[in-house]
Amino acid sequence: MTAVRAYEQSLMAGAETVLEETAGRDPERRLEVLEVASCGFAGLDVDEYWAAFCAESRQRTGTNVVAVRQSAARLLEALGAADSAVVPLPLALASLARVEVSHGERRAMGAYYTDFRLARYLAEELAGHIRPGMKVIDPAAGSGLLLTALALAVGEHGRVSTTDYVADIACAADLSDLALRGARLALAAVSNDFKAVLSLQERLLQGDSLLVEDAAWERVSPGGFDAVIGNPPWEKLKVTRHELLAKVGVERHYGADYTPHDGLSQALTQERRQMLDYLGQLAANAQLQGRGEADLYKLFLEFSCRRLRSGGRLALLVPAGLIRSQGTEALRRFLFDCASELEFTVMENRARFFAIDTRFKFLAVEARLGESQERRQESPKARPIVLKHASGTDTGLGETSRVIIDRSELAATRADLTVPEVRGQAEWNLFRRMSEAGTPFGDQDGPWQAQLAREVDMSRDRAHFRSRPAVGYLPVIEGRMVHQYRSRAKAYRSGTGRAAQWEALALANADIGPQHWYPTIQLRRGIAERVNTVRAGFCDVTGQTNERTLLAAVIPPGVVCGNKVPTVVFEPPSGKGETLVHLWVALMNSIPVDWLARRITTTSMNYFLLNSIPLPSIEPDSRDGGRIIELSQQLTGMEGQRCYALDAAAAARARAEIDVLVAEAYGLGPDELQLIFDDFPLLDRGQPALDGEEQSTITRDLVLSRAHSGGAAKPWADRVAEAERLGAVAYVPADYARFCE
Repeated sequence: MTAVRAYEQSLMAGAETVLEETAGRDPERRLEVLEVASCGFAGLDVDEYWAAFCAESRQRTGTNVVAVRQSAARLLEALGAADSAVVPLPLALASLARVEVSHGERRAMGAYYTDFRLARYLAEELAGHIRPGMKVIDPAAGSGLLLTALALAVGEHGRVSTTDYVADIACAADLSDLALRGARLALAAVSNDFKAVLSLQERLLQGDSLLVEDAAWERVSPGGFDAVIGNPPWEKLKVTRHELLAKVGVERHYGADYTPHDGLSQALTQERRQMLDYLGQLAANAQLQGRGEADLYKLFLEFSCRRLRSGGRLALLVPAGLIRSQGTEALRRFLFDCASELEFTVMENRARFFAIDTRFKFLAVEARLGESQERRQESPKARPIVLKHASGTDTGLGETSRVIIDRSELAATRADLTVPEVRGQAEWNLFRRMSEAGTPFGDQDGPWQAQLAREVDMSRDRAHFRSRPAVGYLPVIEGRMVHQYRSRAKAYRSGTGRAAQWEALALANADIGPQHWYPTIQLRRGIAERVNTVRAGFCDVTGQTNERTLLAAVIPPGVVCGNKVPTVVFEPPSGKGETLVHLWVALMNSIPVDWLARRITTTSMNYFLLNSIPLPSIEPDSRDGGRIIELSQQLTGMEGQRCYALDAAAAARARAEIDVLVAEAYGLGPDELQLIFDDFPLLDRGQPALDGEEQSTITRDLVLSRAHSGGAAKPWADRVAEAERLGAVAYVPADYARFCE
């Protein structure tokens, strides 16, 4: 996969070139140039600035003052050419002052620096609440971009001058003294008073905020802080072989063999021992971390809440896992119970805020903890949660939707307080209705009573795999082989791990083509029995914005599934486990259930999320249940049957019938189905479009022609007939469209 270049890097490219030409990669020399630029912009005396803050550094570098001034002039010229209206100069200086780290170090620290657009967004949300005498902390400040953005926003609001903000309000902490030096120069650029910068220096704290003692914080701001703003590190506190290799500069893709690096076991043991020691130090103040792996952003969120005084405000950038993960439930409940105001803004990295996968979802969380004076008699739970979606522009963020969610309704709909990503009140109302009509799949008192399992682990059990078939070995079904109603949709051709090459197979010619075989003698006892049964499987690597999110198939006996294809078996009293497999696969592959799944997941469908999906009440012995099972069996039976009577068009009609029956079981009609289809813009990409239209909508049209009755169905049926005349086939994934030609 091509590396993502952050948008801000592109804007700063000219200025970065100047810094590299004049200061190289020496961080102190770079900071000297930036300090001269900052002082020049603010009207401060740089010699006075250096004498107060940088005497030792200046002695070390011995850089010629005239040369530094010339470099700073070139830098300011480059920043002016980059259009200061896009990136205000103080923010540009903060961006350029960042401490450069390697890819491995960045991953280890979770240090993905803040884009100026995100900084301005958080700052604008918080600035109107800042008053004289307050204290605002960024506990992982880096080079101070967020605090600087807040200074500019506060100045625009007019209640506090930027000079007073620098002198009395802004506080920062960071592990790196060089980062704090960058924060100081960035904040100096918004003030024309050197005394303000001297005062700021007293509130710049070097150290790990998670380990700093309470007494130190009290010295910075007695009684706590009035606001916390930040983009804390996003990284799980664990040590893996892959991350350890990345940290020392070794490039490898996930899934590649570790054999060439077998000598790292001692280093791995040492790193893990150090991590355990660190976690032990954090344990005393970490009461809201819940289950699962420790994560820095969760620890910083709890720290931020603990450091706020009553009525204080929180403005943080965090991963979207806060509103959807099992391990963040304790934090969600705390915010749900204690935040008198609570807003989440969901964003995606498509605007290249960070140099990571553009599909990555994250949040701005804004909260007021404790009661405000005027609302002291009102419980925090009485106020609704605000859920917003926003997307990046060239200069900032634009809000695309806003939903008001009653807290009691959320608690009734999602017992774990996960917040579904609904876009608008209509979607929230629809999600609630479907949840009320269904039962969570994992409900212990529900009808499914499923047993989920990962059969073999593609990493832990790697030593037992072989690349050729042999007596006593089973083919391994991997995630790429699974699609809707298909367990062998792709065949392995070459390569390993993420670099492996797979070929899409036509439905009729789908012979199993695995990458690995696994010895039956090595199977755990329960799994050895399981692989001899018909069970359901699903691909747990998925995407909220993929063509389809849920990919489920019937897994036949005689194969074993890798860990990315968890399997499901049912043991109902009636002994109809295999029948339930076909019913469950049909429900999971239906458009309505897929829509629900898209509200709660981003890039994976783990057990926690799967178990929370409310499935409709359809009994296998009912008329509708029996029909769905029959259709599901037919659709599964098509794979690999070269002369199967059910052709692609008939398969599409069968799937449309299932979708309508599932929608009716939720109590939905054509209008709700049309709203649901709005969330599947990638459907039918490989099919010919109707004249005058940009993209085919044959799947939607086919379903709505079945959902409507009487004359209301005719316009949709006419669209289907015209699309079929052009050769379009519904429900065919884009990767397989060529097989319908």
